[in-house]
Amino acid sequence: MRVAVPPVRARGRPRGDGGSQLLEFAAYFPLFLLVTALAVEVFVSFVAVEQAENAARAGARAAGAGGAGPAAAVSTAQQALPSWLDGAVVTAGPRDDAGYYTEVRIELPIVFRIADLDVTVVRRADMP
Repeated sequence: MRVAVPPVRARGRPRGDGGSQLLEFAAYFPLFLLVTALAVEVFVSFVAVEQAENAARAGARAAGAGGAGPAAAVSTAQQALPSWLDGAVVTAGPRDDAGYYTEVRIELPIVFRIADLDVTVVRRADMP
């Protein structure tokens, strides 16, 4: 004769892997934030450099068009810059071969001030 033995139940809460996802998220979240902040900084820097180059080209084109001269180049380049790059220094002048140049100097904008990084970017455009 065989007697059925009921299964033994563990007392308390059974151990498992509950909560491990939260620990993994807490471990990787700072790394995710760092990579995201770095991506934003690179994007803003890229846009600032492209805007400076575009403004330099527009200024040089304005100086060469109809002999308007360096004053027109500086004015046009400053108007071509977005408002968040108002601190840009724009210079223009004649070249030796009867052309004009326009130079735009900007400090790269820093979105998240973690370190004191002062990077100056200079873009120059020459037009005949």
